[in-house]
Amino acid sequence: MTDDCTLCDFCLYEKELELPQLPEMTFPTNSIRLEHENGFGIEFNALEALKLVDSKNDVMKVAISEAWQESRLDDSKIKDVVKPFDWTYSSHYKGTLFGKTDLLNILPTEERIDVEKLKVKSKILFYQDLILFEDELADNGTAQLSVKMRIMPDSFFILLRYFLRVDHLLVRIIDTRLYYEEGTNYLLREHMTKENKIKDLTVSPALLNNPSELWDHLTTVSFEYEKIEFQN
Repeated sequence: MTDDCTLCDFCLYEKELELPQLPEMTFPTNSIRLEHENGFGIEFNALEALKLVDSKNDVMKVAISEAWQESRLDDSKIKDVVKPFDWTYSSHYKGTLFGKTDLLNILPTEERIDVEKLKVKSKILFYQDLILFEDELADNGTAQLSVKMRIMPDSFFILLRYFLRVDHLLVRIIDTRLYYEEGTNYLLREHMTKENKIKDLTVSPALLNNPSELWDHLTTVSFEYEKIEFQN
């Protein structure tokens, strides 16, 4: 049997995923990986995110108008799909824990990431902004998963963001936010989904292309707040 390490990226994705097709732009070498000196860590990558995409059901089918659905079927890419799947690639990925995960304890928390503290100007020691995958939905919108990280002298913050816009239909943002502050033995992880039908929004069309600005205008549909405790 061929070892995973020797597989090309495309072959590995084909082997690991049940999706009939990948996003148009998938970046298998893009990832953010944090590892503690004690041998545990967390990583954000496209492969693990795509593993959480529904590979058997077209979850958007009910929401889409008949006319839009018919126009989509004209696209050769869609005609080639032999089985239904979530072609928006929506994923509730929160990162991949690895290594000595027995040293980690994940539990619900009432503590929140201090957004105001993050707004305070501080020296940025390291910054990274990566796209993990992106698809233009046959020219009917966009689906993108990106991850950003910034390290300050006494803390770090990671934002994993899935942004979906289906033209004339809906917008959805799924955020995972990870925060660590020096002197603590835990990470705060917040996972939240917001979405609205476009017809229900009163924002300018330009805002529909700007998830950062759009975030505050969307309705929260799910949320989860966790503390990831670790042993030093």
